[in-house]
Amino acid sequence: MGRIVRIVLSILSILLAVPLLAACGSVVDSDQARICRAIPEALHEEGADIAEVSLSPVPGVPAALRLAYRLRVGDVTLPRWIICRFAAQTGVGRFNLVDVETDRGTLSGVKLLILKRWWLDDVRVEPGIAPLFHLGSRAAYWLQQTLNGMVLAGVYGLIATGFALIYGLAGRVNLAFGEIAVAGGVNTLVVVGVVSLLGRLNAPALTFALFAGVGAAALLSWVAGRLVVMPLATRSRAPQTALIGTLALAIVLTELLRLTSGSRVNWLPALLNRPLYLAGADHFVATVTPAQLLAAGLSLSGASMLLALMMFSRFGRAWRAHAEDPLMAAMLGVPIPTLRSLTFIIAGASAGLAGAVVVIAYGTVQAGDGLSLTLKALISAIIGGIGSVPGAFLGAALVAGVEIVWSSAFDIAYRDVVTYSLLVAFLVLRPGGLLNRSAPSPREF
Repeated sequence: MGRIVRIVLSILSILLAVPLLAACGSVVDSDQARICRAIPEALHEEGADIAEVSLSPVPGVPAALRLAYRLRVGDVTLPRWIICRFAAQTGVGRFNLVDVETDRGTLSGVKLLILKRWWLDDVRVEPGIAPLFHLGSRAAYWLQQTLNGMVLAGVYGLIATGFALIYGLAGRVNLAFGEIAVAGGVNTLVVVGVVSLLGRLNAPALTFALFAGVGAAALLSWVAGRLVVMPLATRSRAPQTALIGTLALAIVLTELLRLTSGSRVNWLPALLNRPLYLAGADHFVATVTPAQLLAAGLSLSGASMLLALMMFSRFGRAWRAHAEDPLMAAMLGVPIPTLRSLTFIIAGASAGLAGAVVVIAYGTVQAGDGLSLTLKALISAIIGGIGSVPGAFLGAALVAGVEIVWSSAFDIAYRDVVTYSLLVAFLVLRPGGLLNRSAPSPREF
């Protein structure tokens, strides 16, 4: 099993290296970037042509950005630059512009006050940009909904995989996976906050925060499996015992997160949030942010890695053998305790990655979000075929698609009613789920 451990660590390393590839270099706060981009137009005469060259952090100064641009007046083109300094990197202070340095000197206090009071408060910071592709408004609207649903499907799918892995191994449902995902997201935010206090938040720091969140969720899942799920599964053959125990664990985790966070709502700084205008017309343009693309990429990468792990690795073969016949698997030399530990670790890491994806895509995650994530992911796992890893992702795609379509075309207040009705319909008409896994012991891959 040492080889399996190395494989798992390699997969997590590759998976969590995605932020480095997607955001190499330092990360720029999009709100501060918009403020800084609005300044050059106020510094030059009307009619001057300003073309941005680069926007980057200032080394050694956590809350400062350097904007390089070309100024064209008539037939003359000159290189120019400004440095925008803000009161803080996080919190309300990141909106407070405290100093502007230009290639011709630093703005005086009076000029800075005039700039902030009579220019930045009124100027349109983000001018309209032509979309990359022309598309009808209706088609662009549904493209936008599809882009929004990708992140949602990824989050549901990653948590549903945790349900599938544990159910396939032990025949039990762990109702605390939503809270484990929230714990992963909260730990990511905590590390981001600590790093922001020490210096500028850059791509390696964000990657480290993701590692911390995923690792904390994996550890929490392993502890829950060792102390709660497996003892209850071995001492009682009734599945209700594990359900009650994990529900109690979910309540404990929710209250612990609520009490430790108090009334604060921690937010990820607005990173990689400048919209990209993809397709549309004058009335509606579908947009996506790099943060959404990063979140969707992490989700799809996580799904691909998990499917490859289950299909081609020694761990996947051992898991399938144990799910089919635990006694025979043990007789053939499968180390059952190590297999169980790795299963809980991988399931927890998957849930933790889902929590980190929520933070990247939506900016924050709170203690009360665990119940909703648990229910939607469990519905996805049941619809896909409980105990099946591919079925978990298929079910998540269906649930997310139904939610997006209903929210776009009908009254959003009835969205959850439709989702839970879909679960009832599957349980009645197709109890084995999309993969028709209706055998008495549906735990094969």
